[in-house]
Amino acid sequence: MAKAKFSPRRLLVVHAHPDDESLFTGHIMASAIADGAEVFLLTLTRGERGRMKLEDLKSIEGNLPAMGAYRASELRAALSAYGKIQHRFAGTRAYLDSGFRVTAMGKPAKPKDLDELALSATAVAVPAADIYAVLKNFKPDAVVTYNRKGGFGHPDHKMAHEATAMALRWWAKAKRGRVPEFWVIADKGESYDVQVGNAETAVVKRAALEAHGSQVAVFPETYSIVDGKEVRYDAPERLRRASIRPMRWLKPLVLGLWALPLGVLLGVAGTLLYGIQTTGRMHIGIMVALTMVTSLALGLRLLRRSRGALYLMTLGLVSTVFYLGQKHADQHVFIGNTTYGQLWAFGSMAICAVVMIFPRVSPGSWRRGGLGHR
Repeated sequence: MAKAKFSPRRLLVVHAHPDDESLFTGHIMASAIADGAEVFLLTLTRGERGRMKLEDLKSIEGNLPAMGAYRASELRAALSAYGKIQHRFAGTRAYLDSGFRVTAMGKPAKPKDLDELALSATAVAVPAADIYAVLKNFKPDAVVTYNRKGGFGHPDHKMAHEATAMALRWWAKAKRGRVPEFWVIADKGESYDVQVGNAETAVVKRAALEAHGSQVAVFPETYSIVDGKEVRYDAPERLRRASIRPMRWLKPLVLGLWALPLGVLLGVAGTLLYGIQTTGRMHIGIMVALTMVTSLALGLRLLRRSRGALYLMTLGLVSTVFYLGQKHADQHVFIGNTTYGQLWAFGSMAICAVVMIFPRVSPGSWRRGGLGHR
């Protein structure tokens, strides 16, 4: 397969909030403009529920019109750093920043008291209509927005992705010409097709981020959104070609089904092993069996970077252990009601549950000084 190239002449960038354009696509926009491309930025909200880093302006938190106006002015200042760039806020209606809450699992989610005017509270077709209008007027050859997960999971970022994909499907259905290439921002650790950024675009990105002082802490070589997590200005931004098909999630689901028989195989192997003893009556079998479960569970979290395959493996494992623990027609039980039988049955399930529940399992989280967005 030929290596993907990113060299648009007319680039549309869709973001949910002011500052996202510079945080996630500062290098990309600066590089495109330097190469002579026309760039159009569509911002869906004014970031009304942002949190102020400037103590002097803490008083406007919760005042949605004031916060929106301030962040919109920051955005105008940031865009001046890029040079010639077209910009518009979405206009079918004035969407509000949804904000987000952090669940007990440490994941961002929609607020429980979601405002009915919030971007993530609307039907996908409504912001898609705004994006489609820009597509018809600007006629880009490439479109960039967040990935399906919304980057770090913000509900407005997810809505921006879904609405952009829907607008592009409308474009394809209307047969208005060649469908623009659909590119999404690849998170750290994800596969990517291209990366953009050098010392020259880093200068532009820094100037733009300095304009977003209410949301971004800027330092000589780095910037920060969350205390203790700093990112270098010259860190490249990565993009991946994506599909606009609404059922695109089926492919990873089908590919992940291999984990189900893997769990069955693990359940059978562990059952055969758990009762093995050495000549000195050391129960080495149970240690090997539980070590296998731990290694596989951690491996699926680390290598797949998601819990989906782990869920399927656990389902196969639990089903197999439950079946083998029942009496069969000949009254035979493969997993006896003994100390080590119970340790194998319940210990394997507990290990999988702990690895599932643990909020963050990645190589970067174990390295001192690991960096990341938000």
